Amino acid sequence: MMINTIAISVNTAQRLYWFGRYVQRAETMLKALVNSYDYIIDRDFEDGRILYTKLGVDIEYENALDFLKQGVYGTYGGSIQEIISWARENAIETRHLLDERGFATLNKIHNQLVSGRNHPVSPSYLEEIIDDCSLILGIFSTELDRTRAYQLIRFGQQIERFDLILRLYGEIEMVTADIDVINNIARQLNRNYRSINVTTADIGKFLIFLNSVVDRVIVKETCSMQSQKE
Repeated sequence: MMINTIAISVNTAQRLYWFGRYVQRAETMLKALVNSYDYIIDRDFEDGRILYTKLGVDIEYENALDFLKQGVYGTYGGSIQEIISWARENAIETRHLLDERGFATLNKIHNQLVSGRNHPVSPSYLEEIIDDCSLILGIFSTELDRTRAYQLIRFGQQIERFDLILRLYGEIEMVTADIDVINNIARQLNRNYRSINVTTADIGKFLIFLNSVVDRVIVKETCSMQSQKE
């Protein structure tokens, strides 16, 4: 499949890539929050702390609803509001390359989170945001006639999904199919890219694989394109 070959600077490529990562991170963490909320209510009050410990974060909460509040607005690095803010910053810088509907939906999520800071957070509220995140990712997920910008977003989305599944669930079997997807997108973005095959049960080596792929696609990405101004 051919994709648009307009030149994109390394800085712009990084912003598109991180836009994809942050939206995927928000969606994945929101789903994890809702799932953990159910456990906290009637199975294991400590489930929320266990979830965030996997990400190297200490989180405190008084009850299940407070857990949702802390997950969305907590002062630790990487709250949902902060992740969406990071996504929006990257989207603003690359807005000329983005689908208007996707940008508008992200802006809507951001504004909802800002205005709702002093209100209780409910599972149904988070499920609405999950749907909006899924909409944004869906806009950029199809491979048909997509520009290089869209493929960079999708690349970030796949990398983040791979990374978070390993960190949260430690299930290599859940991501092995994603290796082919990541290699395929990387080849489309950089014609000099050579696929990486990972055959190990070591999660640490899988994460090294991710870093290697990103370094070979984002940093050297402009080398495979004609020199043009954006």
